[in-house]
Amino acid sequence: MVSIIPVVGITIYSTLTLTDSYTSDRLEQLNAIGHNKADALVNWFGERRGDCDFMTKTPSVRNLAYDAGNYGTGHSHMVMMNAAEEIEEVMQVMINVYGTYTEMYLLNTSGYIVAQQSAEGWGYGHSKGADQSTKEYFTAAYAQRTDEEFTYLSDFRWSSDNEYIQIVTSSVIHDMDGNFVGVVVFYIDSTYVDALMQATEGLGSSGETYLVNHEGYWLTVSKFDYYTAETGLYNDLSEIILTEQLTSVGIVAALANKIDTKKPATRDYRGIHVMGSYSYLLINSEGLPWILVAEIDVSEALKVVNDLTTISIWIVVIIGVIVAVIGYVIAKKFTDPIIKLNTLSIRVAEGDLIHIGDDGKVRKGNDEIAVLGRSFGTMTENIRDII
Repeated sequence: MVSIIPVVGITIYSTLTLTDSYTSDRLEQLNAIGHNKADALVNWFGERRGDCDFMTKTPSVRNLAYDAGNYGTGHSHMVMMNAAEEIEEVMQVMINVYGTYTEMYLLNTSGYIVAQQSAEGWGYGHSKGADQSTKEYFTAAYAQRTDEEFTYLSDFRWSSDNEYIQIVTSSVIHDMDGNFVGVVVFYIDSTYVDALMQATEGLGSSGETYLVNHEGYWLTVSKFDYYTAETGLYNDLSEIILTEQLTSVGIVAALANKIDTKKPATRDYRGIHVMGSYSYLLINSEGLPWILVAEIDVSEALKVVNDLTTISIWIVVIIGVIVAVIGYVIAKKFTDPIIKLNTLSIRVAEGDLIHIGDDGKVRKGNDEIAVLGRSFGTMTENIRDII
């Protein structure tokens, strides 16, 4: 059995080394997936800000913005209405072409909506004349009103009436003479973000990616039906957004340390052991981070290693059994003659000289035990002859 100890040691060492190596590789894969999606988010939201900025640079809009927002200052109501309608036509074209906005509107320098357009089917559009002067997308832009290049991107948040979740971008607009004449606001449709997070290529059957905010609240939906089927708390997964808070170790560590984080083993919101990558993102203008989570069940991530470990254990067990059986047979081959010889020695010592050699049988062979057996038999015969 001693001979199997090196085999066991090598097997254990190889298994541990393989597990560490495979865990590291899987974490790097998760990290790469997370970073690729993070880059996609940065670029996509950058494009949304660019779209808003593009409208503020459109000559026709720049020429019309002052007229649309300054009724009573030398402009007739008809001039204001016509200007607003032309701007709304531009907005409608952009909504239809880009397909990534639910609503657009123009605020005058006082923060009132003077032109507005919504996507077809969007039921939460604002009304003209609504006061938005206290909204962060206006106050932030107004504070930077002299900077023609300024654009603002909000965090995900509930609308003021708590009817829907919104994320908006806004940009200052100047007339052709460089005078500040208002703020353009776009409401972003986050369908792309949800679709990006739901894409699980390279993540197996248990892997998923999702986005949480600076407090750990969901910003995109879960891949699994844990919150609906298992907990029964919600009828639709979309209800968890900005409602359910996650406090898993990886998310908390990434937020606390303000850096990308990797965890080889932790529990997710379902209580399942996962390994994960947690990317720390600063995308919005409020300085509030998002965490892009890429996780996969440990059982699936290390399935190959676990299978190899199981096979290795069975191989060691089988080898151990074989070695034990062979050892027993070999040992018995040597110990049986010695035991018999010891029995004969006791009988001779007691004066029993009838039994000769190995019960009358002569053990063949030239090994030490065979020679000793024959010598003992000869000695017994000689003693009997003398007596």
